[in-house]
Amino acid sequence: MCLLLIDDEQEMHELLKNYFPDIDIYSAYNGVEGIRLYKELIKNNKKPLVIIDLNLSGGKKLKDLIKQIRGIKMDGIRTAREILRIDRNANIIGLTAYADSEWGRRLLEVGAKEIFDKKEGFEKFVKRVRELLTNHYIFFLYYSYAKNSY
Repeated sequence: MCLLLIDDEQEMHELLKNYFPDIDIYSAYNGVEGIRLYKELIKNNKKPLVIIDLNLSGGKKLKDLIKQIRGIKMDGIRTAREILRIDRNANIIGLTAYADSEWGRRLLEVGAKEIFDKKEGFEKFVKRVRELLTNHYIFFLYYSYAKNSY
């Protein structure tokens, strides 16, 4: 079981590590790094649950947000799309301050399983991630067994 967190905020990485001390957490601070790490994990037979932020600008400047929304700069949607090209069965969930926006809805349209709003609190998110990790792990064990049985 492992998580891949793609978020430009260091605090989110620290927070996740505190809530999930028993889980291997891989950190990426931008989309390009997240895609590279995902490829590496898959190559090493580790299929992570991906948690992705929409805003990967490294800042809160309006011009950076606009570049991401217009597709000029790598955002969470483009990152999710690339990961799903690599692995159409990737498990991606969004954790963002923009969950209620059109931007958030686009992440779901691209293929994210769920999206959580950072402003709603963390407890509901943590509970759901634990459920997903358990289900993800059971499926991965079954898939690995079935794949090696033939």
